Order: sequence, then structure tokens, then C-alpha cells
Amino acid sequence: MSQPNILVVDNDEGFGFMLKDGLNNTGQFAAEWVDSGSDAIQAVVEDKFDLVIIDVGLPDMKPEQLVQAIRHTKNTTKIMLIPMIGQNLPEYLQDLEINGVLPKPFFVGDLPDLVNQALGRKAPQVAPVSVPQPVAAEAPAALSDNKAPPPVPSTSALDNYAPNLNIPVVPQETVRYLRASETEILRILSDLNREVRAEAILLIAGVNLIAQAGMLNRTQCEDLAVLVAQSSQAAAQAARFLGERAGRFTQSIHEGGAYRLYTLTLSEGVLLSLALSTNVPLGMIRHQCRQISEKLSKFII
Repeated sequence: MSQPNILVVDNDEGFGFMLKDGLNNTGQFAAEWVDSGSDAIQAVVEDKFDLVIIDVGLPDMKPEQLVQAIRHTKNTTKIMLIPMIGQNLPEYLQDLEINGVLPKPFFVGDLPDLVNQALGRKAPQVAPVSVPQPVAAEAPAALSDNKAPPPVPSTSALDNYAPNLNIPVVPQETVRYLRASETEILRILSDLNREVRAEAILLIAGVNLIAQAGMLNRTQCEDLAVLVAQSSQAAAQAARFLGERAGRFTQSIHEGGAYRLYTLTLSEGVLLSLALSTNVPLGMIRHQCRQISEKLSKFII
């Protein structure tokens, strides 16, 4: 099944990028973004979009005019509207017989279902995750040159497995608050991504991936989040051994041939991690992450 093409129309650059990246990162959709009604009409004329998501607060065009123009140009294109933040869709816009409503704020985890409903299709089936059972620790067998390492379990499988990894348990109240603030957190991560153009930017609590930005899809980011959490815990053990006062390093860097993994500890078990090109100066990464950490600190209770 081909991925539906989606056009996001929102004059708020941060929210527009966040929504576009959020759709692309699900692996279910191919999304683009424009910041005006006139650009949206031009895009619809030039390309085929299965769904257009329109913010009703566009300054250059009334939403009903844009909806009518899109339907006049491509009458099979489905329409989804974004009401003003914290408000319901006005009745006069409900009369347009649109296909869906995306409220502000929304829980990003609900985004694929809301979009699939507007498209009138069922969400792609995902195979159930098999949760590994704890076993007695054994010395790892040496890997031959021809044998690949075992795959990393998914984050959902590791949620119940975290105690065996000695990864700090983040209070559930903190995790719930982070998830409830996901829309605003995504905006912050998207702002950072526009500065550094990372392969992935992750906010992690324990082994839970709270939010992401960048090029990697959700499954890849979940796998990377587990590796980052494990690496951070190993670094914490080394820090304690070396007599670090806080019992952990506040930042860590892993260098590869093409990419660098930079991780900043925001609080016990809460990590901001970036995978990005080694061409990005390390000083710039540190400076940008310090600024972002101040913005994210208000979500850590």
C-alpha cells in the first residue's frame, strides 16, 4: 500500500514543521508543509494530495475559501481542519462537510489514527511485540566476523524489562506530564532540528521515547532510545567509579565515521540525545542543547 500524500497548511513555522515531521516519522504518510493559503492552492494544482490539513487561523485566506478552492481544483482531495488552540471548530466550518478535525493541542500518539480516520482508511496492522522473559545472566558468546549482533528489542518490550538493565526508573508522574506536553516538546525539538539538521533528536525518559525529530522513523528512534539509555547507564557506572560527584556525566559523546551521538542528561533518567553529522561543530551542539535544556526543564517535574 502506497503512503498517502498529505499537505500541511499552517503559518506557524514551528507547528507546521512539527506536524510535517510527526507525520513523516510515523512511516505511514508522506507529508509536505506550506505556510499560506495561496501556496497551498499552488501545491494542490501541481501535485496530488490525498489529504490537506488546514489551520483555520491562516492570515491570507479564510478557511472556507481555501476549502472551496481545493475542492474546485481537486474534488477528491480530503480536508482536515485545525481549530484555534483550545477551541472547537465553529459551526459554519462544520457545514463544509470536512473529513476530520485535528485539535490544538493534540497527543502526537493519536495523530496516525486521526489522520487515517480523515482519509477513510484503516491503520496499517502492526505485528504484536513479543516481550522477552528475564533469564539468568550468561557470559556473551563471541561474535564471529560473519555473524551479526542480535536485534535490539523494541522499547515497548523493554518497558517491563528496565529493572534488569539497571536503567533509572523515571517517576510515572514525570512520564505522564512529559507525554501530556508532547506537542509543545515536539515544537522545541523541531526548532533545534532546524539549527543542527540531525539524523535524529530524541527526548527519552528511562527507556521511553517521549518525542522525536529528524529523519529516522519511530521504530528506528525507539531502538536508538534503548541504546542511548543503556549507554548512559554504563557511563553513569563509570562516573561513580571515577568519583564524579553527581554519580553521572552530564554529557557524553560517541564518535562514528559519519555521525556523532551527543547525549545530555536533563535529570535522573531523562535524556536529550542527538545523532548528527560530524561536520556540525561540537561547540555549536553544546550551546544549542544547553539552550534547549532550559526550555525542556519546565516539563520535568
